[in-house]
Amino acid sequence: MPEVPEPDGEVQTIELVNEKTGEGESYLVHDVVEIEGETYYVLQAEADTDRVLILRRDGEALVTLDDEEHDRVVEQLEEFEEDDEVEEDGEAED
Repeated sequence: MPEVPEPDGEVQTIELVNEKTGEGESYLVHDVVEIEGETYYVLQAEADTDRVLILRRDGEALVTLDDEEHDRVVEQLEEFEEDDEVEEDGEAED
């Protein structure tokens, strides 16, 4: 199970195994957030930086999200990002 990234900014990577193919792939842990009592990992594939996954922690495993949960989490992440921009700028952007 991946650990939460260290506050010192050290980049964490994890290896995920595709259950269908059995192949492993390395991912950078971009962010770990808690939303509605669940822990979500935002991961970026090392081999394909355009490929980003959002997975939910379920015990010692990371599980994929259904479409409804994925959309809800993406919406919340976008709100977090907007809040961060407001805090950095000191005012809301139009």
